[in-house]
Amino acid sequence: MCAKERLSAKAEIVQVKPPGRERFYRDDSCRETPGYRARNPGGSPLSRIVLGNLPEFEQWLKNPSDSRPRPHPTVITALKKFVECGVMRYGVVRFRCPECGQDMFVAFSCKRRGVCPSCDAKRSAIITAQALDRLLAFVPYRQWVLVIPKRLRYFINCRPELAGQLSKIFAREINRFLCRNNTGTPAQLHFIQRFGGSLNLHIHVHAVVSDGVFNLKPTAIGRRGELVFTPVPCPTDEQLADIVTIVRKKLIRRICRTGGLSREAAADLLSWKNSGFSIHKEVAIKDWDREGLERLLGYCSRPALSQARLIYAAKTNMVIYRCEPRAGKSELLTMSPIEFMRRWGLLMPAPNKNLIHYYGALAPRSPLRPLLVAKAVKETDRLALREKVNKLKKKASSWAACLARVFEVFPLICPKCNLEMKPVAVILNDKELVRLLTHLGLPAEFPKFKPAPQ
Repeated sequence: MCAKERLSAKAEIVQVKPPGRERFYRDDSCRETPGYRARNPGGSPLSRIVLGNLPEFEQWLKNPSDSRPRPHPTVITALKKFVECGVMRYGVVRFRCPECGQDMFVAFSCKRRGVCPSCDAKRSAIITAQALDRLLAFVPYRQWVLVIPKRLRYFINCRPELAGQLSKIFAREINRFLCRNNTGTPAQLHFIQRFGGSLNLHIHVHAVVSDGVFNLKPTAIGRRGELVFTPVPCPTDEQLADIVTIVRKKLIRRICRTGGLSREAAADLLSWKNSGFSIHKEVAIKDWDREGLERLLGYCSRPALSQARLIYAAKTNMVIYRCEPRAGKSELLTMSPIEFMRRWGLLMPAPNKNLIHYYGALAPRSPLRPLLVAKAVKETDRLALREKVNKLKKKASSWAACLARVFEVFPLICPKCNLEMKPVAVILNDKELVRLLTHLGLPAEFPKFKPAPQ
């Protein structure tokens, strides 16, 4: 049963016909508590691709046969950890119901960025929950999307620090526009995405920016000022073109200083009539539309690829990926597993490089950030969310809370007693794991990689 079917499951209705009229009664004995079913990591096409082709891909990465862009060498370690994600053979946490003693075993996750869709989805749920509940106040927001030409994406991929500098340049120009006729600071939350809809390397910036500025209202001496918000009109096409021009010049100069472009190549890029730079600002969220803001944050922090669009034909050793539909049509990409792993590995960010940045009123050292956090928390509590979400708010970063927020099913509820299970043990001993998995009727062998061809 899939997640949607579990969510739509309802208690059985028993029909009784007393004399004179019909009445319907709900039979509590037939009611079933929605349960959680763990995913099957070994049966996913991604795991089968890695298990069957990782040694060969490692050989190709050391001795490539062409000059195509290659992923960072740490991708091999990330893919090996991805194979262990969700596999109980590598260790489990035991949860137990305090009433009836029923047990549940949960495997560990790999927490690899840009590689594991499951961990990326959990990370997206955590970021969205924290931003909604603790950072973003109830004011209107707008999405600014900055796209750069393909030629510059290669240099930014080779020098990972340039992605953060691009986000900083973009944030300064947005701040300069919003503060042009107002005193204050906007709240900016930037997401650096490395992927496109065709499984391609496409480095661009999604910025969720308040449609106005925050400032402190002057009060009596010795008293703390009150946080106020001043709306700012949407930029016109001419104003947006000016921002694009400034961002374009500053980024190309920054790449020149790092040695990525020569002066002649930079002058050639600046002379293009169609520069390849663009900013999209049509998506606007009203101050009362928290669901729309949640969808926007989930879209900006979504995983790089979707397993639902992936097909792996092991007999023909081919991978088929369905791209995002454009103009109502969807394109199918057919490639070898090595080419797919090369594309997949390019989507993984470099180690120790942040993909999320905070600017303006949300900057870590901004004096407005504590006031903004207090305002967001107060307004969130005033909204009177549902009781289940309120209970999970304090532990929104846990595995169970993320599943409850996404699927509306709390996985650690005992199906018999309807009580929350508690962790009682962490099992890492190899003999105990084999005995436990054999007793549960689950696979007790480690995943095996297919050796590379001679």
